[in-house]
Amino acid sequence: MIQRRDEQDTDDLSRTTEMMAYESTRSASEPAPEKGAEPKKEEEQISLFWRVFGGTILSIVALVSITLFNNMSSSITELRTALSNEREARAELVKKDEFNTRVTAQYERMRAIDTVKVELEGLKEKISTNTAAVDGVKRDTNATIESIKKDAATSADAMKKDATALEILKERVVLLEGVKKDIASLDTIKEKMVATAADLKSMRDDLQKLAGEVDRNKNSDLERKALRDSQHKQVDESLKELQKGLQDCREKLARLEGAQPKPSADVPVPFSRPVEPSKPKPSGTASPAKPSEIKPAGGTSDPGSSKSGPEGE
Repeated sequence: MIQRRDEQDTDDLSRTTEMMAYESTRSASEPAPEKGAEPKKEEEQISLFWRVFGGTILSIVALVSITLFNNMSSSITELRTALSNEREARAELVKKDEFNTRVTAQYERMRAIDTVKVELEGLKEKISTNTAAVDGVKRDTNATIESIKKDAATSADAMKKDATALEILKERVVLLEGVKKDIASLDTIKEKMVATAADLKSMRDDLQKLAGEVDRNKNSDLERKALRDSQHKQVDESLKELQKGLQDCREKLARLEGAQPKPSADVPVPFSRPVEPSKPKPSGTASPAKPSEIKPAGGTSDPGSSKSGPEGE
């Protein structure tokens, strides 16, 4: 269609130029009026300059107007070609709905990745604390086991010494004569048995001490558990603060979008969203949740209800 219009415009221009040239030649070839004839009143009022050069000036003006017309038509054709190219480019562009769906999907993935990162960091901290606690418990148990081994070795040495002493006493009892000596040896044996009973009591006391240490370790484990709960609460509070920051960023973005200048309604602006002030929100899209309504990632319990550490006990 544009090529046909261009051909028609060129044909019209060629015809107009031919007509103007024919008119200029005809005006030049017309014979001058006779001397005896009386000039008309209108020709008497026109000067000689306009009589001689009027046709040429008119032809020049016509040529100038034709050139201007040609320039205007060429600019119009260029604008038409540009519009056609722009329409083709718009046809190749992505639709707004597809673009919005892709952007929303990417934004949701980014938010999910951020939440997973926060959870991973919390798990890393928990693992580090658990490993430290396990290492401490292992050290304590190793120390207690070594002390028990030392006590057992000392008690075994004492028992060996006692056995040797008993053998010596037996030899003495055999050598000794008389009931008194036997009674005396029995008294000494009784004393040694009392000493062994005292040693057994000391061993029982040591075992009770070990049981107390085990109870203390259990209490320390409970305290560590309370510390972990407090760390969970701190992580939940940090999550709430991050959500508040996200809400503030959203409000700032909304303000910036509202502060942008509105384009004119006549000229279509590419990549611009139509402003509809009285448009209701669709039922599928949910409003962003407030920080107070969002539940913490660690659980549904209120951070203020559970007390951490020895104070809660």
